[in-house]
Amino acid sequence: MGEKSPTMSRRKEPVIPADLLDQLLAGSDAAAALDQGGLLDSLKKALAERALNAEMDHHLGE
Repeated sequence: MGEKSPTMSRRKEPVIPADLLDQLLAGSDAAAALDQGGLLDSLKKALAERALNAEMDHHLGE
């Protein structure tokens, strides 16, 4: 009875390491990261800008 069923889902390793999340959330409330203008919005903006800059660099042949 103590055996796990092969169909049971296993806990996946986090995609973003916990220490990186700790650094991103340092000095702020984790719930506030989801607020408008919070960490999540800042990360989305930074990622979009990086992707757009990479696209422009590729398009311009740099």
